[in-house]
Amino acid sequence: MSEEPTNNSFGILQSLKKLIFEDSPEPANSDPNLPPPLPVTENKTTETVTKNPQTNLTQNTSDLPATDIKQMKLKVLEILEKINQPGIDFFEVWNAAAEMGSVNAGTLKAAFTSLKYVDKTLDKEKLSRTGQNYATELKKVIDKETAGKQTQKQNLEQNLVKEKASLTDEVQQIEKSILELREKLSLKQKDLNEINSKYEPQLLDIDNKIAIGNTAVAEVVADIQNALNLIETNIN
Repeated sequence: MSEEPTNNSFGILQSLKKLIFEDSPEPANSDPNLPPPLPVTENKTTETVTKNPQTNLTQNTSDLPATDIKQMKLKVLEILEKINQPGIDFFEVWNAAAEMGSVNAGTLKAAFTSLKYVDKTLDKEKLSRTGQNYATELKKVIDKETAGKQTQKQNLEQNLVKEKASLTDEVQQIEKSILELREKLSLKQKDLNEINSKYEPQLLDIDNKIAIGNTAVAEVVADIQNALNLIETNIN
């Protein structure tokens, strides 16, 4: 494992972390304590250069925000830094290659050659074995995290179904109430439109009776007054 202090903000994977956000490789920073790396031969210049290790994803990430993926890769590298094993293995070779500006066949071979001077046990088998071990451990971590997120997702989906069903029921009840209110409104509007025709005959009948009564009384009163006048003038 790297002997760098734990308070280093980047840690041993600082070069790999930097490469995530770079568009072009930086010049290699050689370590004076290590033998110079082997030069990259010209026939390697046509190789595809990768800025960071390829990730085997099970879903299409073309529609995911690039910044989010880069930030998450930084977190993954921090996890890898924590599980780094003692000694020099794939971890240190990978990072040393990144310090040369990019990770490709030439820089990996140069890093391997340089670090082999420090640790004589370093060979291709050790690189492959330890690299696979790191990949396996990372897969275990992400599988555990994925399981937790899947549980969280299932809980949210269940809440979604319940809340959607509840809202659907409420909407249906409101729609039913609105329909009933519309029917009541229609009936009340009909009653309102017919209210005059309901009372006008009765009102007219009362007016007629009042008029007839007043006329009859007036005529009777006139007859009485006429009789009184006759009495006044003809009876001593």
